[in-house]
Amino acid sequence: MDKNNVINLNDYRDMKIKEKQNNIDKINNLKKIDEDDRRNTFNLFMRVLATMRKESY
Repeated sequence: MDKNNVINLNDYRDMKIKEKQNNIDKINNLKKIDEDDRRNTFNLFMRVLATMRKESY
């Protein structure tokens, strides 16, 4: 790092807050995608069970 570089603390603090918020948003988005995948898999499983039950009668 250049020793003559001056850092504005307010800008630095704002940048860190934005980075943290972006990380939280990314994690929440990944959790939502995983939850959607689980829901879709469960729905598919339930349809297969319903089809098996209907075919067995």
